[in-house]
Amino acid sequence: MRLSLLTLAIGLTIGAATAAAAEAKPAPASPQQPPRQIEVTADQSLEWYQDKNLYVARGNAKAVRGDTTITADLLTAHQRETPKGEKPVKTANGQKSDAGNIDLMTADGHVLITRPNGTHIIGDHAEDDTDQHVIVVTGHDLSYTSGQLRVTARDSLEYWDLKKLAIARGNAVAVKGDRHVEGDVLTAEFRAQPNGQDQLYKMTAQGHVTVITKNDVTRGDRAVYDAARDIAIVSGHVRITRANGMQLTGDVAESDFKTNQSRLMNDGSGRVRALLPAHMGPSKSAPQSKKTEGAP
Repeated sequence: MRLSLLTLAIGLTIGAATAAAAEAKPAPASPQQPPRQIEVTADQSLEWYQDKNLYVARGNAKAVRGDTTITADLLTAHQRETPKGEKPVKTANGQKSDAGNIDLMTADGHVLITRPNGTHIIGDHAEDDTDQHVIVVTGHDLSYTSGQLRVTARDSLEYWDLKKLAIARGNAVAVKGDRHVEGDVLTAEFRAQPNGQDQLYKMTAQGHVTVITKNDVTRGDRAVYDAARDIAIVSGHVRITRANGMQLTGDVAESDFKTNQSRLMNDGSGRVRALLPAHMGPSKSAPQSKKTEGAP
């Protein structure tokens, strides 16, 4: 049997303590905009620490806020202190928080964050800033999945709901089908589609960047992947290693995932350079010259 914190969740949304609620008359709900809630359920216990303004849910705990669901071994919800009679606190954008007077939620242990648009985030610890609509996940085996895109990271994963951004920090790796991009920091930008799904349209990689196609491995300092064109532009100390061992260096490289080919481009600051492996045989278009009889 699961315990439900729905009655407390209603208290969260209006941000009123028990004493204040007894004195204030509840405002009628608008039929167009019903009051939003954070519904919390758990298997083990539901606790309220009034001196800390903290709600705690233990044992397979689940919190539902809007279309975002967070499950974990332990969930906490912190209620900001609002002086009696003061209006609900607004966010940095000047809008009312959709979580009422809850300013921060945390999750610990087997954290899973899901949204109906296909987003799944996995980690050990999560902090949900309900005002800014930003979730930061840390721990081991971090992963972010949205449709065919899967991103992993060592240090943290961030999801910026209003900005449609996902940021992976520390040895970040993004894989989408046979497309592979690595970097110290990866930033994925999404656009909402008519079907309600978020579709990747741009990804930026910074620091120790690696872009892998079927035929080439391209390394550099920075890369920008254009999802519509299916092309990544790599810049800064670019090095391309091809399957046959050929190495190319230059200023800018273009990796085309459709053709699985990469090419160097010169931005005017230096020369393009190729290092050919010694074992490479003659080109098929250039037949091998015949030795003259008696020649050494």
